[in-house]
Amino acid sequence: MIRLHTFPASLKGTPNPSQFCAKLETALRLAGVQHEVWYEMDPSNGPKGKLPFIEMEGERIGDSTLILYRLKEKLGVDLDRGLDETEKAQSHMIQRLVEERLSWVLAYSRWIDDANWPVVRRALFGGMRFPLSVIVPSGARKSVRAALHAQGVERHSPEEIYDLGARDLSALSILLGEKDFFFGDKPTLADVSVFACLVNIIGPDLASPLKEAALGHDNLVRHTERMGELHAAKRQRRKIELTLAA
Repeated sequence: MIRLHTFPASLKGTPNPSQFCAKLETALRLAGVQHEVWYEMDPSNGPKGKLPFIEMEGERIGDSTLILYRLKEKLGVDLDRGLDETEKAQSHMIQRLVEERLSWVLAYSRWIDDANWPVVRRALFGGMRFPLSVIVPSGARKSVRAALHAQGVERHSPEEIYDLGARDLSALSILLGEKDFFFGDKPTLADVSVFACLVNIIGPDLASPLKEAALGHDNLVRHTERMGELHAAKRQRRKIELTLAA
């Protein structure tokens, strides 16, 4: 049995406050991979100092992308099966867009934007006792700010940052068009990656220009809703299977 270590679902409106945790769990569900979920609050417990990570056959594997590579190698898990080489390349580029750029704008909107930080702080750290309730969120915010500055996003003005995100969303909307999914009538890894990011932009009750831009693309909203229904259906099916097994 694969053990998935992930953040708790502590932010209302999204299956996980981390788009990468949401991505991996959604991928496992859609692929029908048997797994159990263990909640973590300390990313340093992971082999790469981040969440999610998995335990499989005595091995601890970190990074959602590398985990999926390993699952493909070991178990044949491949949501992109059936895509031709050009489509696989396009899928790869879509994933990199949402995970290597849009994700940074999302992080800025939560951790740095003063309008949203109090809500995020309560959701992620509200259960801590004093003085940890002061020390830990402050330290985490400083770490995120440093990472955003090193990456380059935080060096821009808020208007420029949100404009970058809006342009990414526009590109995704054009690529999706009127299709249910990016590459036909079945979700692929590109759909999973986009969903994990968009559900964290659209779902939580956190207002920002990034969310406004996302809501301005009806096809992206429908895609998020469609993938959310699949995510929930797979979860319910797993609960039924566990009940019957017991």
